[in-house]
Amino acid sequence: MPYLQVLFEAAKRISSPLSTDEVLQAIVENTAHAITAKGCSLLLLSPNKERLMQSATYGLSDRYVKKRFFSTDTSLSQALKGQPVQTVNAAQKVKVQYQVQDKKEGIVSILTVPVILNDDVIGVMRVYTSEPRQFTGEEIDFVEGVASLGALALQKAWLHDTISRDLQQCNIDVSRLENEKKNLFRFLSMTAHDLKAPLSAVQTYFGVLLGGFAGEISERQRTIISRCSTRVSELFELISDLLDISKIEAGQVVTEMDEVSLRSIVTRSVQTGRILAEKKGIALQVDTPSKLPRLYAAGGRLQHVLTHLISNAVTYTDEGGSVEVKVIDGGSDIQFQVSDTGIGIPENELCNVFTEFFRASNNIKGKGSGLGVSIAKRVVEAHGGDMWVESPCPDTGKGCRFTFSIPRRTGESHYVEHATAQ
Repeated sequence: MPYLQVLFEAAKRISSPLSTDEVLQAIVENTAHAITAKGCSLLLLSPNKERLMQSATYGLSDRYVKKRFFSTDTSLSQALKGQPVQTVNAAQKVKVQYQVQDKKEGIVSILTVPVILNDDVIGVMRVYTSEPRQFTGEEIDFVEGVASLGALALQKAWLHDTISRDLQQCNIDVSRLENEKKNLFRFLSMTAHDLKAPLSAVQTYFGVLLGGFAGEISERQRTIISRCSTRVSELFELISDLLDISKIEAGQVVTEMDEVSLRSIVTRSVQTGRILAEKKGIALQVDTPSKLPRLYAAGGRLQHVLTHLISNAVTYTDEGGSVEVKVIDGGSDIQFQVSDTGIGIPENELCNVFTEFFRASNNIKGKGSGLGVSIAKRVVEAHGGDMWVESPCPDTGKGCRFTFSIPRRTGESHYVEHATAQ
């Protein structure tokens, strides 16, 4: 087989799905045929670099191969320094190991070339003949080229093994983290549930005090109790968020799905948002199609998502700003957009927006538990949809825009009456 063809075939095999052992075996076999030699072998250095071990052989007996290893301090030392070595008569060369075995095997001449990978010698390739032979420069160049391809095959195998081990470890780590995360939310859910009863009692007592049912209180006392009541309400909100996460993780959203009125969901969410907006002097604009379909969805969950996004937009927009709620019927899905002219989200933090307990660095007031948007995204994904955020909003160059889409299943929705004023 011509030298170039052997090199070409070896290169093709390296990129093929064949195992490394099969590739190396094909390389030594084709090399022996191309150079008309008795046999060929590829030997790799041991981890301590004190021995060379057979990796692939052709044309040599099992007895010769299985009983041999090579010490690196013999005639192979020159090859291990990066130089090819010729041994015309192995039986007469003092530094050649296993001269008796070579003679029994019928080996007379040996060509040894280094196997080099990334400037390091990782082994040698040997060609054996059964008659005295002085290898030509062309033959030596050819064997060195084949040895280089063998090195590439080994590198591919080692990289594959390394990547496989890394992926396996990553999968183990991810699995462990997922379990830890589930255990965390299970613990938080149990704790939150246990906290609801005593907090409800405390909130009730605050209501009694603020209502004057336990006697008159001063304005200073009223202010203090009102602030405490507000903090308890915030704790209730956090508890509700934690309970929601555990329910969503358990797949409860799917069991709540039914045919619902999209118009009703939008109207109720906007009504709640308008009350908040008017208190802050913020303009709330609504843009929806004249007709909206009914959806197969968890209506209460979907309304909570939209209400939360509107509430967030109002919260982080200063007086005089604006918030827009837009619904787009895309045919195969319904898209909801909530845009504002508020403080926005730093660009380098956008990737963390949907992470549990995340709060943007510019949220100087420290509002919110950092769970609301994460829960909203989970609810949307439970519907088979998606949610994303842009900051600043592409339309105004200010604030941010949250968008989420809900797929509309064929045959499960129809149009309702024209919209009324909201």
